[in-house]
Amino acid sequence: MKFGVLTFGYDGFTAFKDNLDKFGFYDVNLGDNSQSIAIRKLYKTIGIDDTQIVDINRDELQNYNGNETILVMNGVFFKESFPIPDSIIPIFIGFHATRKIISEQRDFLLKHQPIGCRDEGTTAHMREFGIDAFTSGCLTLTLPRRIVEPSAPKLLIVYGSGAGYLPPEVLCRVPDRLLADAEFIYHRLPAMRFPFNADLRREAERYENALMARYCREATLVLTSLHHVATPCMAFGIPVVICRARNDIRFSLIEKLVPIHVPGSFDSIEWDPSPVNVDGMRDELMRLVRDRIYMALGGARTTWSPSFAVSVDKR
Repeated sequence: MKFGVLTFGYDGFTAFKDNLDKFGFYDVNLGDNSQSIAIRKLYKTIGIDDTQIVDINRDELQNYNGNETILVMNGVFFKESFPIPDSIIPIFIGFHATRKIISEQRDFLLKHQPIGCRDEGTTAHMREFGIDAFTSGCLTLTLPRRIVEPSAPKLLIVYGSGAGYLPPEVLCRVPDRLLADAEFIYHRLPAMRFPFNADLRREAERYENALMARYCREATLVLTSLHHVATPCMAFGIPVVICRARNDIRFSLIEKLVPIHVPGSFDSIEWDPSPVNVDGMRDELMRLVRDRIYMALGGARTTWSPSFAVSVDKR
């Protein structure tokens, strides 16, 4: 028995290929990789050895032909991932997909319900098609709280592009005392090869890990437009301000934890927010993953014995 970690090759992302052909490069969302980092840490916490872990490209998931593998389906899934091969034992926690994909995969999802969804929008789509679902949140919320607080104030302004565009007018509202030592970080990775092979997929994850380590080490406040900057930073215990050009369903759970500011509400931003305490969510998510792995092992061919106390999820 193996345990899978999703990586991201972007096979089938034709817009990336078009940009490469036209401009000589494209760039990818590093937030995907924060989810890979989170599940690796979670596996280690519950006693799964590195030798039992395999990387699985989300964007060629339907072609996976390796060993029988338990795979936590934490992330955004597209049509290229389906159908899921029989050798994959899926655990649906932190899952996100469009209404169309949920409709197309209804029979498959019914076999694995209840489905733990990353956001309430995905949960609503599941229930619309008669699939038992609940909102689990994202597994990046299981990342450990930082132990050492920075000694000097530091605002990191972390932004992306497209849906992750940071409205520049918000910068006019940032207090001068915060801007004095602020730094801007573009949370995407330029690429000049398409699609990502195994080496590039791991390189992207290493770069994301380095950025997350920097946020954890330096930031006393993070201003961001990005889901997978906000949730890791909340888990680390860093105060977060989220500003976006527009809101969408991917932020429906986060919005219960911190405000989502859009143009028209920037004057109401609290620039000295307290960190959000996600300890309860972290514990519940970790318990949920442990229990679901245990249940998956109960019907699987394996001699591996989990090293955690089991409390089977009854939802």
